[in-house]
Amino acid sequence: MGTVEVEVKLTGRPAELSAAFDDLGGSRPARQQLLTTYYDTPEGHLRRRGYALRIRSRRGVRELTLKKDEGDGLTRGEWTSPLPPATGGEGTPGLDRLPAEAPVDDLGVTATDVLNPTFLTDIGRTKKETRMGDALVEVSLDAGRISAGGRETPVAELELELLSGPVGDMLAGGRTLLKKRRLAVGTRSKAAGGTDLLLGTSPAAVRATRVKLDPADSIDGALAKVVRAACVHAMGNLAAVLEAGDPEGIHQLRVSLRRLRSALLFLKHHLGSRAAALNREARRALKRLGPARDLDVFLLETLPPVIDANPGVSSLPRLRDAARQRREAAHASARKVLLGRRFNRFVLDLLDVAHGGGLVVEDSGESLMETAKDRLNGRYRSLMKAGKGFEHLGEPERHRVRIALKKLRYACDYSRSLFPGPAVGTCLRHLSSLQDDLGRLNDAAVARQISRELAAADPHAAEGASGVRDWCDERVRAAEPGLIESWRTFVATEPFW
Repeated sequence: MGTVEVEVKLTGRPAELSAAFDDLGGSRPARQQLLTTYYDTPEGHLRRRGYALRIRSRRGVRELTLKKDEGDGLTRGEWTSPLPPATGGEGTPGLDRLPAEAPVDDLGVTATDVLNPTFLTDIGRTKKETRMGDALVEVSLDAGRISAGGRETPVAELELELLSGPVGDMLAGGRTLLKKRRLAVGTRSKAAGGTDLLLGTSPAAVRATRVKLDPADSIDGALAKVVRAACVHAMGNLAAVLEAGDPEGIHQLRVSLRRLRSALLFLKHHLGSRAAALNREARRALKRLGPARDLDVFLLETLPPVIDANPGVSSLPRLRDAARQRREAAHASARKVLLGRRFNRFVLDLLDVAHGGGLVVEDSGESLMETAKDRLNGRYRSLMKAGKGFEHLGEPERHRVRIALKKLRYACDYSRSLFPGPAVGTCLRHLSSLQDDLGRLNDAAVARQISRELAAADPHAAEGASGVRDWCDERVRAAEPGLIESWRTFVATEPFW
């Protein structure tokens, strides 16, 4: 049958996971040994579409399951059918054994495609049922390994699966665990971990998904959609930062938090203390992740062309080495934040809002369309005010223009489905182009500051730091005509709302 599985995964040291399991009380624990084989085509048709197909065996009972991870860290589509006991010699079960409602047509697999075993999991599971408020929750403590291509990786996690009752009560129970135990919200399924092990890859950064609002949505429902998209975006990049140290992961994670803050500020007149707390935590995380992102840009984008253009300046490699050390420390600090209790409680709060809404405490009775138009007009006016006399503004004033522009762009991006027509795309293209130009201006300002700080700590890097500042100054001068043209083009663009 087909179901939507609502589940939170917590990770940490085995001793902490075991203690958390004991903290929850509940029914008498039962132990199982789960042997699972995952299947896909050699071309990876299923994994590329976000699906996982597996056969699980426990005590001689076998079942075939198709899963689709929704990427939000909470919900998964699941379609399961029993299989006859293994007798030896049977081939891979056909997709026709799945329940009739399983989305087989979405898998991109034809009758001639071959499904092969890809990786295995061998998991010892101890499980029980417990009450968390009005929610009945199945708690599973998993320990074991994933095997693929001659490689293995350990598994240690605690799963909370909602059997009945409010999802918010289950998440509140998870939040209580995070206060007591050093755990983090897990963002990776066993299927995702097995795929990386099989392919020898690391978790990759992901970009934001487009929000689809409907004019009939309530303001609270629309905000929940935006929060859910931000949550999917954020959780999709946690593994890229924590496991792979991917600079793009840091960048995309910060984008997700900015988009969230933009939405909360966009509707702040309708919201209460709960939204203010989410905004405060997102702002804190952004600030703590900022140094890692700034140093990534400095080392990967700013410094290489300066070094290439000045091969004889020995202090530039010294400056680079100093920046690398600082970047390593900044990334370590970022990982500490993301693994900390405070950030992970924030993630559970986001999941709660994304699936339950409840942020709007004051509804004026306006339609979503009226509210969106009013708020977009407000964002637009703020940008026009900040950008008055743009050609003559200095760097600090243009930085304020950039902030106002980002707020408008994010608001336009998640409101775009309310206003169909070509004017939306035109406006967003011009907004994006102007944001890119202003972003390069900001990168130059940050690079100057970093080079000054590095030179102050190491006088032998001073000459290289001066070269970076000169390069940034020249880049800003060269970009000025294009920046002014981008601003004029945007100003001449009719707002789509």
